[in-house]
Amino acid sequence: MLFRSFAGPHCGQLLADYGADVIKIEPKKGDDSRHWAPFHTGQTGSGSLFLVVNRGKRSLVADLKNPAGLALVRRLALQADVVLQNFSAGVMDRLGLDYASLKKDHPRLIYCTISAFGETGPMAHARGYDPMMQAFSGMMRLPQEGEPPPSRINIPLIDFTTGQNAFTGILAAVLNRHSTGEGAHIEACLADSALSLQAWGLQRLWAAQNTNTAPASVQAVSDNVPYESFMAQDGWIFIACGNNKLWQQFCRALGRPELSDHPAYAANASRRAHYDELMGQLRPLIAAQPRTHWEQAFLSAGVPFARVNTLAELATDPQIEASGMIQQYSSPEFGRVKSVAPALRFNATVSQIQAPAPALGAHTRQILSEFGCTQTEIEQLFASGAVGGQ
Repeated sequence: MLFRSFAGPHCGQLLADYGADVIKIEPKKGDDSRHWAPFHTGQTGSGSLFLVVNRGKRSLVADLKNPAGLALVRRLALQADVVLQNFSAGVMDRLGLDYASLKKDHPRLIYCTISAFGETGPMAHARGYDPMMQAFSGMMRLPQEGEPPPSRINIPLIDFTTGQNAFTGILAAVLNRHSTGEGAHIEACLADSALSLQAWGLQRLWAAQNTNTAPASVQAVSDNVPYESFMAQDGWIFIACGNNKLWQQFCRALGRPELSDHPAYAANASRRAHYDELMGQLRPLIAAQPRTHWEQAFLSAGVPFARVNTLAELATDPQIEASGMIQQYSSPEFGRVKSVAPALRFNATVSQIQAPAPALGAHTRQILSEFGCTQTEIEQLFASGAVGGQ
């Protein structure tokens, strides 16, 4: 695995979570994310992002600018089931670690490339991070007059999605190899992932163009009403009435059943047409009671509802505590570390975190030995500076 930062390491961690032996090849300074604040222990090297996407892997330090280090990485790649890389376009070709070069000697190899914009088009050589793709894809929507400037969604949504797309592609390639004996070159890029997340928005745009109607407001989460955040007495809540039956249940939970049959509000199109008038009635009603009141009322009535949590509230939410998704593991370098478990259950059981994120080069000697290097070769590699770590 020749990956840094987020999307690629996330893909590798998913593979590790579900049983793969993932070897992370790092430069001598380590993955950049090891050195990105905030730090788990307060010291550089324990970057929180690194811990988020690198647990369960083994770390090997190799210098790709050193001919012996490069030869070693090629040797490892030719024995691997899967190679993952996110170098800039053209770099792997120059190193002789591209798919075409490796495939000649390893036809069963599954090779996964993650990039910003893919390997074709005018932006093929451009680098990119998650916020750039939020801007590129239209997620940072243009503001109306007097509104704040475009801003990012405060989670690395596109990085996560790209890593998951790559993970899915690798699993599909493994199944295909089992049937055909052939490897594959999987490509996942941030721009494609961002575009896929905008599929609904684009479909709505095309519908508006086809029918010569105005596109939905940029503020609208949905064309359904109500389907948005409301301020309760002690904080925000989100309510989603996706059909008229839910609207009727919502009105009963509010204690205002007559609203559901009012001619201006009975149908969703009418509620949209009389939006401001309707909100003028709903918002004061909801603001008059605390979130616990509405949670009980809407859960009893079957109305889709959620508190708008802060991260601190999310971490201690009773539902999250009951889910078993937040776990702890012990790290020799970083002590006790809380982490979010894989988001799939097998036979109703949450997967348990098996191993910590590795210290830089913690497994170099172990991996070299496993891949057939003699003790003499290992010492020569260390002495030449081709590898590092332990």
